[in-house]
Amino acid sequence: MKPGREIDAPSIQEARRGLVWALLLGLAILAGLVALLMGFLLLRLLPYAEVLATSSGPVTLPSGERLHPSWLRVAVTTFAVALGLGLASVWGLVWLRRVWARPLPAASKPSQKAQKKPTNKRKR
Repeated sequence: MKPGREIDAPSIQEARRGLVWALLLGLAILAGLVALLMGFLLLRLLPYAEVLATSSGPVTLPSGERLHPSWLRVAVTTFAVALGLGLASVWGLVWLRRVWARPLPAASKPSQKAQKKPTNKRKR
């Protein structure tokens, strides 16, 4: 910043709003993609969920694939976390949009008493 220029507070506030909006939107998109991928994985594992949930070792599926039961737990946990994070991000975007749409409260002017310098009553 050049030394002779004044700071433009509204433009700084708009830049901050833009950064917050971009962060939340990116987080919502990323969480949505992860939830979508884990949802597809869960749909694929759904027919074998009972076997995977009760087994302690690797399970051989009818297709010949060997699958460890932890895949089901990881898929369920990741899906739940990504879905929750995505919903929280979208809620945050909606909340910010609603808050930013409200008019700012009028700045109260400081009273004259607050502007006066305190006087020293004891003079020598």
